[in-house]
Amino acid sequence: MYIFDIDGTLLNTIDSINYYLNETFKSYGLKEVPKDKVREFVGNGPKVLVDKALEYAEFTGDDNLHEEIYNSYNKAYDDNPSYLTKPFEGIKESLDSIKNNGEILTAFSNKPDSTSNRVLKEIFGKDYFDYILGYREDYKRKPSPEGIIIIASHFNVPFSEILYFGDSEVDMKCGSNSSIFTIGCSWGFRDRKILERENPNLIIDSPSEIISIKRI
Repeated sequence: MYIFDIDGTLLNTIDSINYYLNETFKSYGLKEVPKDKVREFVGNGPKVLVDKALEYAEFTGDDNLHEEIYNSYNKAYDDNPSYLTKPFEGIKESLDSIKNNGEILTAFSNKPDSTSNRVLKEIFGKDYFDYILGYREDYKRKPSPEGIIIIASHFNVPFSEILYFGDSEVDMKCGSNSSIFTIGCSWGFRDRKILERENPNLIIDSPSEIISIKRI
């Protein structure tokens, strides 16, 4: 079984997230957050993203306004998550090869479950992935292993038969917490040195390397 993180691993979503975040902030008179900072803030779900971005923007409003801004961003992004979003170069070819080999292909994200399903189905097609799991309130988000357990249990696949791909320290910790073979993807939203600090089983620099990885 192959499990892929979405943002920064399968899809380059940074322009989309950056656009919706700053359009929301602009509507509330908040200063723009540079894209390189937005890139730093993604990985733990939209709540953490907005919290960190508001801190950067020196937000001084009350909790009610904070929640309103968060909800405004979420609605704007969730209404059209495919905008300015595209697969990383070479991803589709590697995924096609995985599917052609009869492997189980799944995706797992801290992005809300409905948004995760929508964006992948809009970009790759409705039935392309065998299973898509985004964040839901009935389990703890990454780096908790609970999502991995849900996916593995759905297919009755032992952890020893899973390859997990991600681009952030959150993904590397999730893989370690799950005791599964974890691959860091350096083309995503984190520098390679950040991945190296988490000691994944392997780090790859191009989607073309995916198909040559063998479970150990």
